[in-house]
This record gives sequence, structure tokens and C-alpha cells, in this order.
Amino acid sequence: MISERLRRLRHIAKFAAERSGDYVELVGIELSLYRGALISTLISGVALVFCALGTLGFISVAAIVTFWDTDYRMLAAWLVAAAWLMVTLIALAIARYNAPKGSPFAELSHQVRLDTAAARSHYAQDHHPG
Repeated sequence: MISERLRRLRHIAKFAAERSGDYVELVGIELSLYRGALISTLISGVALVFCALGTLGFISVAAIVTFWDTDYRMLAAWLVAAAWLMVTLIALAIARYNAPKGSPFAELSHQVRLDTAAARSHYAQDHHPG
């Protein structure tokens, strides 16, 4: 029983050693893809911050202008503030759209699971009594 487990572990270790070069290459590819998505997300986040600050600035101006004499100034000020709010919401939507959707090593994890299943299947076929 112990020798069977050791044989199985040696078989899996050999299989993993054969695939390690592929794993290293896959890690490099996935890190490169994740880096691109992360940079895009950071740029969108910076845009979001600037738009949010603009929105707050115009809301502040709109609040001050609200107390001026004519009704048109108040309407115009709030419309400008609403326009900047829309710009901010659009920047938020773009930032969320550009955010990475999954884990940075999803493909590597998937490949390791496939290889593990293949190793187990191969081992079971080689050592199946019959």
C-alpha cells in the first residue's frame, strides 16, 4: 500500500516536472495580460477621480449660484453640474468595464487541473488490475 502511494507520487511528480516549463511560460503570458488590464483600470480610475472632482466643483458652484438673483442662473448652474455628473458616471462605467474580470492565474489554474486529471487518468489506466 505504501509502495503504491510512493509510485503514484513519483508518477505525478514526473508528470509535473515535465509540464513545469509550460507552466512557467503560461505564468509569464498571464502576468502580461493581467498587467495590461491593470494599467487600463488604473488609467480609468484616475479619470474617474478627476471627473468626480469636477462634479464636486460644479455642484459647489451651482450651490453658490443658486442664491443669485435670476432663476436662469440657477437652472444653468444645476444643468452644468448634472452634465459633469453624467461625465463622472460614464467614467465609472468605463473603469468597471476595463477592470480585470477574473483572477490573474485563471488559465494556469485551469491547465493544472486538466493536467492533474490527465495524470490521474493515465496512472489509473497503467495500474488498473485486469
